[in-house]
Amino acid sequence: MPVPETASNPLVGKTFDCVFGPFTPRLTFQTPRRLRVQAVINGESMDDVVDVDVKTVRPDVLLVNWTESNGNFIVQVQDHRKMVVHNYARLADGQLFCAEGVIEAVPA
Repeated sequence: MPVPETASNPLVGKTFDCVFGPFTPRLTFQTPRRLRVQAVINGESMDDVVDVDVKTVRPDVLLVNWTESNGNFIVQVQDHRKMVVHNYARLADGQLFCAEGVIEAVPA
């Protein structure tokens, strides 16, 4: 899923899963500044629409961050050429969750 390098947020309109083993959040970029995050965590479903910031590091590599309504702060480096995601999260309770996963496109 190559990302055009000229767009301000090239992810708008795209949906993909970030597969971190059994934990697989689904990200849907609704507007340049709005992201829908869906996941199942410890048997609990989460469906949150949050403000998002997206910066292009280089073509197809993006730095993405958001804060969820539960207080979790997420930073991801997404490589859409290699289809790899690096996740760094400061959870609301202070724990860190760092993981590397695979980006899987979700058909429209």
